[in-house]
Amino acid sequence: MTQLTVCKINDIIPETGVCALVNGKQVAIFCTKQTQLFALDNYDPFSQANVLSRGLIGGTTITNEDGSAENVLYVASPIYKQRFNLVTGQCLDDENIILDTYKVELEGSDVIVKYN
Repeated sequence: MTQLTVCKINDIIPETGVCALVNGKQVAIFCTKQTQLFALDNYDPFSQANVLSRGLIGGTTITNEDGSAENVLYVASPIYKQRFNLVTGQCLDDENIILDTYKVELEGSDVIVKYN
């Protein structure tokens, strides 16, 4: 697995995202107030624009197929407001859409995205 240092943690305002070019692809990286990091495609398939890094982070409770409840963090697209699970990339508003996600880690103050 290849890794790329994309920014410093202080470059990301908590509860927002930034965009980085990773292996020729735009990737949106998000940081929560608790310094949890998430990375997924920056491309919004609904608006056909690279805008998800400018989306709003939120949380909701979903009901799984087995009936259990699960709290999920999501990013809402700034264009049409579709919500994407920050962990899985699954669109919460259209089960047919799943974005690619990336492993992202904090090493010291460096934000590192790992990819194949």
